[in-house]
Amino acid sequence: MKTRTVELLQKVSSSKYPIKAEVLAADFNVSQRTIRSEILEANEWLISNRLPEIMTIRSKGFFIKQSETDRKLLEAALQNLKGDLLNRQERTFDIVLSIAYGKAPVYLNRKEEEFQISKSTIDEDMRRLRADLLKYGIEVVSYGKQGLSYKGPERSIRTMLYDLINQQLGMIDFSMNKDPKVTPVQRIFNTYFDLEDIRKLGEIYSSKLPNQEDDIYKNQLLLFTLIWIQRVKRHELISAVSWKNADFEDDNFSDFIDLVVTEFQLTEVPQVERNYIHFTIETFNTRDISNTLEWVQAQLLTIQLIQFVEHETHIPFHLKEELLCESLYKHMAALIIRIKNDVQVFNPLKENIRTNYYPIYRAVSQFVPTIEEVVGGRMTEDERAFLVIHFSTVASAINRDLTYIYKSVVVCNHGIATGNLLAENLKEKFPQIEVVAVLSSKEVELVDKLDVDLIFSTFNLTYSNKPSLVIDPILTEVNSPIIEDFLRKNDEFLRLEPSGNESTELFTKILTIVEESGGRVDRSIYSQMETLFEDNNLEINKREIQPMLKDILTDNHIMIREAAATWQESIELVAKPLLKENIIEKRYVDAMIHAVDEYGPYIVIGKHLALAHARPEDGANKLGISVATIDQPINFGNLDMDPVKIIFCLAAVDSYSHLTIMKELIELINDEAKLNQLIDCTTIQAFKQLLFTEEGK
Repeated sequence: MKTRTVELLQKVSSSKYPIKAEVLAADFNVSQRTIRSEILEANEWLISNRLPEIMTIRSKGFFIKQSETDRKLLEAALQNLKGDLLNRQERTFDIVLSIAYGKAPVYLNRKEEEFQISKSTIDEDMRRLRADLLKYGIEVVSYGKQGLSYKGPERSIRTMLYDLINQQLGMIDFSMNKDPKVTPVQRIFNTYFDLEDIRKLGEIYSSKLPNQEDDIYKNQLLLFTLIWIQRVKRHELISAVSWKNADFEDDNFSDFIDLVVTEFQLTEVPQVERNYIHFTIETFNTRDISNTLEWVQAQLLTIQLIQFVEHETHIPFHLKEELLCESLYKHMAALIIRIKNDVQVFNPLKENIRTNYYPIYRAVSQFVPTIEEVVGGRMTEDERAFLVIHFSTVASAINRDLTYIYKSVVVCNHGIATGNLLAENLKEKFPQIEVVAVLSSKEVELVDKLDVDLIFSTFNLTYSNKPSLVIDPILTEVNSPIIEDFLRKNDEFLRLEPSGNESTELFTKILTIVEESGGRVDRSIYSQMETLFEDNNLEINKREIQPMLKDILTDNHIMIREAAATWQESIELVAKPLLKENIIEKRYVDAMIHAVDEYGPYIVIGKHLALAHARPEDGANKLGISVATIDQPINFGNLDMDPVKIIFCLAAVDSYSHLTIMKELIELINDEAKLNQLIDCTTIQAFKQLLFTEEGK
């Protein structure tokens, strides 16, 4: 029997009710006449296997009347019959790979025979495939004796193959340590990709790029490389690229590519192809980006995303801000490059992530349009789930280090002794309730003077400023669900209480950290120290570590109504105070101008506002910021934000000390009225007074 006949038989046999011919015809996209013809074919097979036939019940449709034993026998027989028969999804996968990698020309009539399906079925397969490929800008065309071929940009074809393989196979095991169950899809993949090639590529990776921590990123990188190898072997080459050739800083990637070219005997690989694969696999790398193009975008989006998710979920991510910012920034930097180049990482855990961390997933999803607008491309659900992983990891650390409590007061009209008993019972049965005080009925007015959020009372209060619950003075099982419901309805009042550790243990840990660091406090040491202090409920003055604008923007760093003829001059102008005080070096100014010249006006981050900057290693000696308002506004080339009327220059020396300043700049971008007032200021004093108004609220 043909594939469709088998699927038709399965559908009818699994139904508890008759199915009409028109319903089956619509499901299989064929005529009712074809359905009746295939029912006859199915019945011939059923009779030969001594199984009940498909009956035609007048006005109701087709039905198989069978016992449980007959049903099991039919199910087993169909499983054996299906054997090598493929469903539509599997057939489409085979067609896509055969066009891309097949050794012989692909003809539809031969595929029809190979799949054991009818012409109408293969036509329907191709109709759906062509519709799916349109989103990649790819057509399937027939060139006579050459068979089927793809028509479209080679880069799009590779992206399509990458997406489809991920959808069908999930994550490929390049280590080849396991012997996975061979499914029809896996068999198809193995037809066009040699298992020995997969093993060899995994070994090359291990020898040249041993430090990649995440298997998901590693396997995506290798899959894309595998697709590239096979296409280059067939001389299906990209003719041009949409990015400028760059001097790649990571020699490991170059060594990796060189060894791949040698081991897979890829002869005469054009430089454009080397640049393409180098750039593409670099987007799967989670480390810092190697140029300044996306630096501000990644920084701003990271800070905005953290603020947004904290606001939406009420999880205090600011308590672990350094840890979260560091990991999220690195991911965001790579994500921006991937979105811009339409190559995004497949995430096999996305459904589990969405289910188990839905509040965070929902908040991240609500922020995604902002990322897409800034970057100028669509972001997949897979990438969305990776962002959630960063937040959920930190959320787990916060929950581990902190206790959620309800600050409460007990008001009792049966005497203080009874009130104290009620308070102890509440704390025993509901550890999250912290009773701050026990009051008598005559002391209700004291509630406003206490730092509490909830009231538990033994009588009806006239007081209504805070949520209150009337309960019996002696708690019983009847009260428990009522209290649980009350707490659940008021969960916005949950507070976080840090847990404390022994001071001697804290002192020992500090000594150990400093000793192991060799006396040099870097980003890692800073994070460890901060975590240690948070764990022990010890506050640190973050303003000394992360100063505000007010702390470092001094009078001699503010310039009002200055003249600049070009955007280059405006950058040189705003950098002068920092250059004069050796906060930055001359090469830092050159790097700022070079970045805009090469990558465009990405430093224009708000309406009429630019943030000139370079990377720390480009010549930033210490944290600093300066600002200038421009007398005659300057066009940088950003149609939405030009002309620039105010420009800041930021010198950042690490990935954390300037975060508070960045937050203040984000607030300024969102406050258009205040920004316009700053632009109109005529004195430094007026500028400072307005800029620092309500700072720290």
